[in-house]
Amino acid sequence: MVPRPSPQTERVVNLFEHLAGDGARGMTLAEVSRHLSVHKASCHSMLSALLAAGWLLRDPVRKTYHLGPALVRLGREAADQYPALVLARSVMVELSAATGAHCVAFSVSDDYSTVVDQVRSPHGGGHPMPIGTQFPHRPPYGASTVVWAGPEAREHWLTSLPDEVRDRYRQAITAARQRGYAVGLHLLPDLRLQELALIVRRAEVRSTRLSQLAQALTDELIHQEEWFPISLAPDRTYEVSHIDSPILDPESHIALMLSLVPSPEPMSGADVTRLGEQLSSVTRQLSAALTEKPPAPASQFDA
Repeated sequence: MVPRPSPQTERVVNLFEHLAGDGARGMTLAEVSRHLSVHKASCHSMLSALLAAGWLLRDPVRKTYHLGPALVRLGREAADQYPALVLARSVMVELSAATGAHCVAFSVSDDYSTVVDQVRSPHGGGHPMPIGTQFPHRPPYGASTVVWAGPEAREHWLTSLPDEVRDRYRQAITAARQRGYAVGLHLLPDLRLQELALIVRRAEVRSTRLSQLAQALTDELIHQEEWFPISLAPDRTYEVSHIDSPILDPESHIALMLSLVPSPEPMSGADVTRLGEQLSSVTRQLSAALTEKPPAPASQFDA
């Protein structure tokens, strides 16, 4: 069942995202009205409610709206739910700058991973993923996560795979766990991806074509032998989608998954290994900091 959109909610989210990325400039009522494509009277009512809640402030001289102090409290309380993210934020900035890749942080539940933060690089690949974007752990997706899951969860995920590919995935999971990072490659058929995206844009969600394409893509991805590789040959080139490594809590559960999304340009296996080792060095230090409070500064890693 496709959830019904909520235009009012989308406008509020759009406004806050824009103000968060706008620095100290702020927006006037007229600018908010144009940005949201909403009449000034409707905008004024919405802004007045947000001002009363402390979510916005209004500059009395420039007549511009800015993020308000109540958001500081909300942000602090949200950050308390992700202690690993508080530790990781500055390191993500350094890691992205050092590698030229986007650095994305995911929270992990039993059924899906959720984007909770990201640092973008002008050299990284892929598309921006809004905070809150979720990815289900339905095979083959979630392969990087089950690498560090418990044996029972890992076997449950593996048994969802076809018999003929299960052993290969088990080997790839074991290899990723041993080296401290998992690698996903670009191997999806581009034309069918474009067709699937076109159907979504046209909102043809009642058509069986969407579910047929999604299932076909999933089946093909599961059987791609190199999508989730067991090993990386130093001299071979790879088109890397993402490199993942976890920050583990004192019980060895995933507190946060960090992911590098490098340039879409092919890179050698040696370079993929270098990025993976760089990432896993950081996550090991952050895991230690989360457990020992703290060891040596977690922001120091080998470039």
